[in-house]
Amino acid sequence: MKAFDLPWLVADIGGTNARFGLVTSPGARPSNVAVLAGSAYATLPDAVEAYLAGYAGGVRG
Repeated sequence: MKAFDLPWLVADIGGTNARFGLVTSPGARPSNVAVLAGSAYATLPDAVEAYLAGYAGGVRG
């Protein structure tokens, strides 16, 4: 895997919500954007897994 392989998972992690999206080409806006409630997940990896499974078609690196 190269350091710049696509898609890229991008996130904005806040105290209340975590916003996730996928960047599929350099300079593109994120797609498949979702906002997940932080309180619904015990850990950040749990929230990432839920995002990937539910909003990103199960994308894996």
